Amino acid sequence: MPNPPPSLGLPLRIRSHRPGAAGPWAREYLAFNRRFALYGRAAVVSVCAVPAVVAMPVAGMAVTAAIAAAALAWGWVHVWLATATAIRPGPLLAVDLLVMTALCLSQRLTVPDTQTDHGGTWILAVVNFTAVAYQLTLRPRTGILATLWLCCADLAGAAFRPHQQWTDALPVVGWVLVDIVLAQAVVRLVLGESRAADEAARRAARARRHWEAAEARRTAEREHLAALHDTACATLLIASAPWATMRPETLRAQAARDLERLRAEQPVAGEVDLAPLLLDEIAAHPLRVTARIDEDLGTVWRPAATALRGSLGEALRNVSRYAGVDRVRVTAERTEHVVVVTVADHGVGFDTGRVPAQRIGIRHSICGRMGNAGGRATVESRPGRGTTVRLEWPRV
Repeated sequence: MPNPPPSLGLPLRIRSHRPGAAGPWAREYLAFNRRFALYGRAAVVSVCAVPAVVAMPVAGMAVTAAIAAAALAWGWVHVWLATATAIRPGPLLAVDLLVMTALCLSQRLTVPDTQTDHGGTWILAVVNFTAVAYQLTLRPRTGILATLWLCCADLAGAAFRPHQQWTDALPVVGWVLVDIVLAQAVVRLVLGESRAADEAARRAARARRHWEAAEARRTAEREHLAALHDTACATLLIASAPWATMRPETLRAQAARDLERLRAEQPVAGEVDLAPLLLDEIAAHPLRVTARIDEDLGTVWRPAATALRGSLGEALRNVSRYAGVDRVRVTAERTEHVVVVTVADHGVGFDTGRVPAQRIGIRHSICGRMGNAGGRATVESRPGRGTTVRLEWPRV
């Protein structure tokens, strides 16, 4: 799941409208609300301050300019306090309401007497945006109570103005309440959709984890079956054949090697030196092997080393069983971070397109094993032309 976006440290504490932890979509939406509330409100005050001063008569410009400058300064100080300090949300909200209340009560000094339309005052514009910002960042109950306080302060400020009754401003202030209802509805709607997207992402992630776990179990089962096929089953098949001439002590030694091999197949993390594993595997087969192991073969991921050794062992067993020769050439080298192991013989060969479906040696014990480890195996053979098995890890 993606990490949450960085917080701006806004002191107006974010609270979700539904129980439960917010996911990445919901966190991103809430973070956008915080940025919009902080910087948008400071920008609105900045835009309104200059026209407010210009609209006043010359005699009242100085006082209006001082009040507008104070409101503007508080708007950006509020941003700084919210993003650069660890001040508690409660006290900062109280100070903010105090400053906004003082601004509302200053309408006698900051709104010209000739402006009788309360809906056109710059202070109402600031109050309206501040009320919406509260809905975006506060708990619903807190946001509504803070907005009602601002509306009362704005009505009181309108009542102090000469030639105007506070009841004249009441319908306009009522629209502020309509705005906060719409803001609350939008927040709930978008936050609900964000939470639905988060829940869908969580369900998809759960399904993916379950699929990956099931696939890991299937891969482990295939590896186990391939290991049994290459070790105990192969030894028992040879020992039970009517023409078998394996002596008891040889059979016991082979069984001991099979047991050791099965134990080594258990998944263990880390890396392992590959060359000794390949040489041990070569030594376990009764073939005359011409081996050329690169000195720079180095270490590889342990599951990959297990897959390379197991695939090499199965390729050598196939030479013993079917090639009709007892000589084979094995090379192992690392080129450009890719390990390549090749097993080549000059035996009878076979038609790769006519291998019976019940024969799992090449399909599972070589190709399947390498594929499960992130590698690749290719088998080239023609009747009378021998066989070459090429193992690559990682896959290129």
